[in-house]
Amino acid sequence: MKLLAAIDFSELTEPVLRETERLARGLSAEAVLLHVRPPVSSAFDLYPETELIPLPAGGEALPDGTDGSGKDRIEAMAEALRQSGIRATALGVDGDEVERIVGEAQRIGAGMIIVGSHGHGALFHLLVGSVSEGVVRKATCPVLIVPRQTPG
Repeated sequence: MKLLAAIDFSELTEPVLRETERLARGLSAEAVLLHVRPPVSSAFDLYPETELIPLPAGGEALPDGTDGSGKDRIEAMAEALRQSGIRATALGVDGDEVERIVGEAQRIGAGMIIVGSHGHGALFHLLVGSVSEGVVRKATCPVLIVPRQTPG
């Protein structure tokens, strides 16, 4: 069995990784960590005077030495799982988050998708939508939603 864990590098990353590790260990499953780089959204207008700083093209390094894709981060997470005895791979793709998560799950034959829920308010949900809700609606396999952890 393969578990597809959607990783967005937010505060939900650690809880999603913990659940993925727990399930992979319990089910003797392979963990596939997926990071989707969404396209630039036209949902929010910028003022004409807003200055945009173009990112380097062609995979050139950013000032912090990364290529901006998250490839190094997602691979390090997969390596940590491998070090703990879990079969794990890392994938980084571009595109719509919901479509790519569901599409990659189908492509690899995932038995389950694991995503986090940020728990944004109703206005944010109305304007922007929810990746976890979209995945639940479109997935052809079970989806585990890991809630945002609240302090206390």
